[in-house]
Amino acid sequence: AAEVIKRRFKGLHQITKLGNQEIVDEYEPLEEGLDKVTDVRQVPCMVITLSKDALDKSDKGYQEPLDEALVTEVDPEDMAKSRGRGRGGGGGRGKGRGKG
Repeated sequence: AAEVIKRRFKGLHQITKLGNQEIVDEYEPLEEGLDKVTDVRQVPCMVITLSKDALDKSDKGYQEPLDEALVTEVDPEDMAKSRGRGRGGGGGRGKGRGKG
C-alpha cells in the first residue's frame, strides 16, 4: 500500500521499521477447578511512516522520495470517493454442480 501511495503523491519520504508485538491471550476454563490458561506469543509487525517533510536519512529503513517522473498525482478527494465493489460483486458460494 505504501508503494501505491508514493506513486500518487509527490515528495513522500519513507521510513520502514520491523518489530514484534507481544500478544497475550487468556482462556477461562469451561469446567470448575481448572486453572486459567495464558498464551503469550510474539507477532511480527511492520510500521511504515510516510511524510512530506524530510525524515531522518541516517535511519536504516529510510527511502527517499521517488523521482517525480514516476509519480502520477491524484487529488486526495478523488481517492476518498467510492469506486464500487470491484469485480464480481457477488458473495455467494459459486455455482452449484447439482447432485448426481
